[in-house]
Amino acid sequence: MTEKMTYINRKGQAYFFRTVSGRRGTQIVCSQKKTADDLAAIPDTHEIVELPNGQVSCRKKIKYDLLPEEIALAKELCPKLVKPKVLTFVEVKKKALIIHSKETSKLDRIVERLPVRSGVDLSVLADNIPFEPMMKLELYDKKFRTFMVYRMCFMGETEWMPLDDGPLETLLRDYVYHIGQENFYELF
Repeated sequence: MTEKMTYINRKGQAYFFRTVSGRRGTQIVCSQKKTADDLAAIPDTHEIVELPNGQVSCRKKIKYDLLPEEIALAKELCPKLVKPKVLTFVEVKKKALIIHSKETSKLDRIVERLPVRSGVDLSVLADNIPFEPMMKLELYDKKFRTFMVYRMCFMGETEWMPLDDGPLETLLRDYVYHIGQENFYELF
């Protein structure tokens, strides 16, 4: 019997993969939390992707315009640049890095107001706070490797507000530390 392919997300949940028939007879690889007719391996043409809030999916591989070292730089710097109680997740798109965050600093005060405080696990509460997109760094010039930084605007319809352009590391250091602070909403 072949061993089934599993993926454990950062919340500790196991996902299994199987193929289903799509339109026009194509085979689609999908993920699910329960086990059934699962695959032993996913096709070489596909990749497993974990979204900011822990959902796992399998999609056809994307040819990224971003360099692996640019992705690694963002994933390394973002947690270091924000306040300690702000968690970040860097989502990689074809030509953009989207920085999602969630703030856990108010959990202590919330627990104080609960009628039953004993045995409350703050990590369980923190896992249930969703990540929200806060900042996007989009590759602007492929030749010179310059990026455009945007912040999420929450007034009216949520949309990306352009802020500045330049080298990736400079933009990360100049803007990411604002995430989780009041002055984030003063950036424009």
